[in-house]
Amino acid sequence: MSRYFFAVAGLTLAVLLAGCATPGNQGMLTYETNPEGAQLFEGGQAIGTAPVTRTYAGDGKAAQITTPEVTAVWPSGAKASFWTKIDVGSDRVTTIERPAKAPNLQADLDNAAKFKLAREQAQAREKQEALRDQARNSARCKAQQSGQSKSVLDDCN
Repeated sequence: MSRYFFAVAGLTLAVLLAGCATPGNQGMLTYETNPEGAQLFEGGQAIGTAPVTRTYAGDGKAAQITTPEVTAVWPSGAKASFWTKIDVGSDRVTTIERPAKAPNLQADLDNAAKFKLAREQAQAREKQEALRDQARNSARCKAQQSGQSKSVLDDCN
C-alpha cells in the first residue's frame, strides 16, 4: 500500500512541476555569432558552439524575461557579451558580433569557413535523403515493393 502511495504521490508531483514550466511562461532565444563558430558561455558555463538556442522561464508576472549575459569567445580570443529582454512566448534570434578591433581576425574567419562547409555538407546530405525518400515513396517504387513489378530499381532500395 505504501509503495502505491509513493508512486502516485511521485507521479502527481511530476505532473505539477511539469505544469509550472508551460511554454506560455517561456521565451526562446537563438544565439548566432559573426563570424560563425564562437564558443558561448552563460554564467561562466559553456553552453556550446553557436548557434545555440536557449529557453528562458519567466516569473509568471512580467511580460518580458531578462536573459542572463552570454559571452561569445572566438578562437582568436576575441570576446563579446550580450544580454537582452525578450517577450514571454517569443522565439527570437540574435547575432553576437565579434569586436571589430580585436586582433587575429583571420583565425576566426578560417574557423567560420569550417563551420560553413560542415553546414553546407549537412544540408546536401539532408537534400539527398529527402530525394531518396521521395523516390522510395513514388508509385513505381511502391509497385516494385509490392511485387507487381519484376524489375529491380536501385533507387527504390
